[in-house]
Amino acid sequence: MTMFIIQSLLLMAIAYILGCIIGCLLHRFFATPEKISVAAAPVAAVAAVAPKVETPPAPKPEPKPVAKPAPAPKPKAKVAKPKPAAPAVKDDLKRIKGIGPQNEARLNNVGVTAFAQIAGWSAKEQRDMGERLAFPGRIEREEWVKQAKVLAKGGTTDFAKRVDKGEVDSSKGKAKAGDIGTKPSTMSAPAGGGDNLTLIDGVGNALEKKLFALGIYKFDQIAKWTKANETWIGNELGFPGRPERENWVAESKVLAKGGMTEHAKRVERGEITSSRKTKK
Repeated sequence: MTMFIIQSLLLMAIAYILGCIIGCLLHRFFATPEKISVAAAPVAAVAAVAPKVETPPAPKPEPKPVAKPAPAPKPKAKVAKPKPAAPAVKDDLKRIKGIGPQNEARLNNVGVTAFAQIAGWSAKEQRDMGERLAFPGRIEREEWVKQAKVLAKGGTTDFAKRVDKGEVDSSKGKAKAGDIGTKPSTMSAPAGGGDNLTLIDGVGNALEKKLFALGIYKFDQIAKWTKANETWIGNELGFPGRPERENWVAESKVLAKGGMTEHAKRVERGEITSSRKTKK
């Protein structure tokens, strides 16, 4: 009897356990879809109600600064080349045919001291120097440039050989300072122009232009010349001794004070062809 009761209890316990197991399985099976739908509903609702938040666009990267091209270098200003100074060497220019002591002194006085300088003279420079030394064309006729080119290279000429032997009297000695003269005071172009220097005897239109070029514009400038100034001017104009012979200083003293000379009166009357002014 006892065994029957125990067996019954065991069967009841087993049935209970199996019932619980089966009940749990059935409950889970039937309850899961409902819970999912119920749980999903709020999520869907929230998704429907919640405003759509737009993601702001990513900021564009700032452009990198472009390096400015370096400015082109400014061209260097041309600098005028200084004129070459007279060479330190002092050649015996009397070894050139046609250059005696006085002409050598006058050439030295204007900075010409070497054969190489004369060798480089252009045709224009030869003409200008010929007029300055008071014998136009002589430099070309006596071929100073050709002789100087030979002597500048250390060579010699037949004339130079004679000078070296002391056979040329006109090439002996040195000129005195008085043979060259002294440059007078000059001036820049004055306001209103210069005086009519053709009123001076011996000064025509051509010489007036040369005097202007030398910085001589007024009668009172000439009136103050010394003997040495007259010598210098005569040499520069190419007419040595002319200012002294024609009394330029004395006439200028009269004209500077507003007076007139006989020659000036003739110029005013138009009787001196070389002093007539061209009407503009």
